[in-house]
Amino acid sequence: MDFEHIDGPDGLDIRVPRDEAYRTCSTCGGDCEPEPSAVDGLGVRIMWVCPEHGAQSVVDPFSDLR
Repeated sequence: MDFEHIDGPDGLDIRVPRDEAYRTCSTCGGDCEPEPSAVDGLGVRIMWVCPEHGAQSVVDPFSDLR
């Protein structure tokens, strides 16, 4: 998978897939907003949420490092 690099807080390098289908609502086709979250033991995830239809996908920006 090909990733785009985004500058995160404190110089952290965040990677998200270049194919942007993960950030499109499957119900209305609209753009979703990113909501980063961290969970103990699981690390950081970015959830893409449609304001009208809720969560659409979750991206692990560090999945290629494992």
